[in-house]
Amino acid sequence: MLLAHDIGTTGNKATLFDASGAVLGAAFAPYATRYPRPGWAEQDPEAWWRAVCLCTRQLRDQCPEAMERLEAVGFCGMMNGCLLVDARGVALRPCLIHADLRSQEQCERIARAIGAETAYQKTGNRIAPYFTLGKLAWLVEHEPDVVRQARWCLQAKDYIVGRMTGVWGVTDASDASLTGCFALEKGVWDADLVAAGGFSQELLPQVLPSAQVIGRVHADAATATGLRPGIPVVLGGGDGACATAGAGAVRPGDTYHYLGGTSWVAVVTDRYMPDPTGRVSVFCGLEPGQWVTYGTVQSAGSSVDWFQSAIGVGPDASTDAFAALEQIAASAAPGCDGLFFLPYLAGERSPIWDARARGVYFGLTTAHGRAELARAVLEGVAFALRSNLVALEDLGHMPESVRVLGGGMRSALWRQIFAGVYGRPLRPMIRLLEATSCGAAMAAAVAIGLFPDYTTAAACFAPEGEEEAPDPTLCAVYARAFAFFQTLYPALAARFAALSALMAGDAGYEEPHV
Repeated sequence: MLLAHDIGTTGNKATLFDASGAVLGAAFAPYATRYPRPGWAEQDPEAWWRAVCLCTRQLRDQCPEAMERLEAVGFCGMMNGCLLVDARGVALRPCLIHADLRSQEQCERIARAIGAETAYQKTGNRIAPYFTLGKLAWLVEHEPDVVRQARWCLQAKDYIVGRMTGVWGVTDASDASLTGCFALEKGVWDADLVAAGGFSQELLPQVLPSAQVIGRVHADAATATGLRPGIPVVLGGGDGACATAGAGAVRPGDTYHYLGGTSWVAVVTDRYMPDPTGRVSVFCGLEPGQWVTYGTVQSAGSSVDWFQSAIGVGPDASTDAFAALEQIAASAAPGCDGLFFLPYLAGERSPIWDARARGVYFGLTTAHGRAELARAVLEGVAFALRSNLVALEDLGHMPESVRVLGGGMRSALWRQIFAGVYGRPLRPMIRLLEATSCGAAMAAAVAIGLFPDYTTAAACFAPEGEEEAPDPTLCAVYARAFAFFQTLYPALAARFAALSALMAGDAGYEEPHV
């Protein structure tokens, strides 16, 4: 038996697997995010540990016999964080999680010092507040006493591994690769970026393989969790890398997209291939010598949530909220009679990288009703992801089909739209919602020798459903519509910037020329 903990943004999910990849039980425990100021986002690492302990005990109560046969515990967790601990692993302050964007000023300073293009070529990622580098630089400037007391800067899963084993100061390559100061091709911390951040490289943990036993459950952790002392603890990886493995994307060229609140499309490669134009990003996979090139749409499922709330599509007694929206959207014609939706409700990441971009309905007429408004949201998200797939294609990645997973892929209509927009078959995963946990379990299984490699493990832990071919008629409609969609952001970019200045009361705002 294998136990996987996924330390996510809203809570910890624990999943119990057997060696064939079957799910025997699952438990979830939430924790809170603090927002002390706009753009700030912090979590208490002690709350992560309490959630891990609670979930483990719940699984012990659910599956007592299976938990007695546990052979390893593995982890995945949210990435891009910044948690400072002392030499004993005691957290010195709350963790700045991935959603914390307070470090824009520090990022701009680092970019000027290093050169934005140079940093991207080294790390596969832009210098941006999402990443650890800027967060740590902010702490150096604003909380220097805390930084002086710190021994390690850790990610979420690394902290929990330390609590389980008493071993501190380790991380894996996937989590290291989204800190903003890790040279992905060389596999080392980059001294120039660290120096530009203003902190000592000694704060950064040792980088080890994901499928490595770090230690064993020690006595205090056994008491807190109810686990047997001595069970092997496997390091695991960041949630993006674990989702990649859990999607069965374990061989070079494997392509998948994940559709949740935020969504991304990604391809696995066996060599480091940053985009010369910086449209998409790269992180390290769980398998040493593999990289994942990906593009992220900031508001994917979040756009649907907004539509349901703002436009007022609600369920009836027998239909949930998304099914109600899907039913309405299905009655509109593909292409929505010329109505387009730009899903930039919270700015946009790949490929445009514009925090000032905003959501837009374009082409609205009196002929459009709720059905077209609803379907345009689904199509707009698909077009935005297709623009990232285009960037991957420009880098030479031409997938024959795309694996799909995430909660949004439960929708047959949305899958049909995506297949038509991509012009490729989709391969839905059987476990649409458990990819991250599956990836953590796969790393644990490889680490203790249950499987020789991730490819073998994927056959059990990442089963695929039946391939769904695109409708040729839809492909033709969406090819024309996507070409038009691609013209909208360039036409609106200057107006987004002007709107941002207007809303900020910027003295430099200029009235548009009519």
